[in-house]
Amino acid sequence: MTLELTLKSDTLLDFAFGKVIKGKEMQVFGEYFPIVAPVLEECGIQSLRSFAVLATNNPGMVPEQGALTQIPNTESFDKFHHDPRFIEAKPLRDDAMEFLTDGNFFKPSEQVVILEAQTDYALTITEDNPLETNPLLEIPAAEDSPKQTYCGKMMRLHLWNDEAEKLMSASSGEVVVFRIRFFPSGD
Repeated sequence: MTLELTLKSDTLLDFAFGKVIKGKEMQVFGEYFPIVAPVLEECGIQSLRSFAVLATNNPGMVPEQGALTQIPNTESFDKFHHDPRFIEAKPLRDDAMEFLTDGNFFKPSEQVVILEAQTDYALTITEDNPLETNPLLEIPAAEDSPKQTYCGKMMRLHLWNDEAEKLMSASSGEVVVFRIRFFPSGD
C-alpha cells in the first residue's frame, strides 16, 4: 500500500514520539483524541502520518510510536496547549502515557514523499547525512522549535538498510536513529 507524506513549506513539522501504557490505549485514542480533535482543527494542526518505533538508539526512555504533524506556526502550537479543552483533557492523556516528547519542530520544503506501508525506514537526526544513500526526506530543525534538542541538525528519512542497522549499533550519540514503520491511513 502506497502512502503519501505531503509537506508544505509555510508550515512546521512536529516530530513527536512516546509510549502509551499497556491497557490504556483506548484512553488516549478513544477518549483524549476525540476531545482535542476540534481544537487541533481550529488551530490548523494536522496529523500527517503516525508510525511504530521498532528500535532506536535515542537516549532515555524507549518510545513505541510517533507521529509527524503539520503545524502552521509556533503560535498555533501554543494556542492549542493553552486551550481550555486541551487543558481539561491533558490529564487523560498524561495518565495513559509513560512519556511523550513533542515540540521538536523541523522546517519542511514543499514536497510529497511516497512511502510504503509494511516497509521499515531509518529516521535519522544529525548534522551530516550518516548514510550513503540519498534520503527520501531531508529537512532542518526549526530555529523557533519549543524544544531545542535537535537545534542545528537535520532530519532525514531513508529506507532501512544494513548501513542504518550498523549506524544504530555503533552510534556514539552524535546520530539519533529511529527504525520506524508508518501505519496505513486511518490507523
